[in-house]
Amino acid sequence: MARHAEQGQADRVVTPTMSIAAIPSATSTRDRLIDAAFRVVAREGLEAASVKVIAAEAGVTSGLVHYHFATKEAMLEAALHRGLEDYLARNRDRRLATPPHKQIEAFFAAAREAIQPDRDFFKVRLALAARAMTDPALASAMGAINRAAIEEVALVFAAARGETIAETSDLAIAATLKAAFDGIMLAWINDPQFPIDTAGDILEQATVTSAREPRLL
Repeated sequence: MARHAEQGQADRVVTPTMSIAAIPSATSTRDRLIDAAFRVVAREGLEAASVKVIAAEAGVTSGLVHYHFATKEAMLEAALHRGLEDYLARNRDRRLATPPHKQIEAFFAAAREAIQPDRDFFKVRLALAARAMTDPALASAMGAINRAAIEEVALVFAAARGETIAETSDLAIAATLKAAFDGIMLAWINDPQFPIDTAGDILEQATVTSAREPRLL
């Protein structure tokens, strides 16, 4: 049975609880540009986020944008990486502080708390995911980000058994969970009337059932 160690997770390049709200305040021109690009895309959409608009949002010249980033997608990718680092750290801290029998419950509780703060983050991430379907370089970067998030979530299921190494089945459950959560967030973003709380409850119940099934993979 394949196993994946936790070591090195913090150094690797989605979740459900990855929140832009927890990203540190911008202190440099590069940080300001990342934050500005994120705000513009969340507010106006990816197509409206021109270099000129992003520069104006950040209060800098267009030349500075090109100095730090080749494209606006590169800026947004940097924002996702920064959010990923925060997510991995917060998820790891919670996992290490939670007893095995509370792991899955604590994971979903944190996800629920982050839904509102994460709304804009998901708008941006899903917009980039759509762009990645026709952009191989962006698809590669997004894939790496998604795998890192999935590997961290898989460790939650390992921790629920009192273990520190994720099995292949943990990764499969984590990948399915992430895909389902992304779909729920997309539905909610497009339709505020979507019953996100009910959908979350159903997803949690299905995840708990899957995590308790005998390991078949």
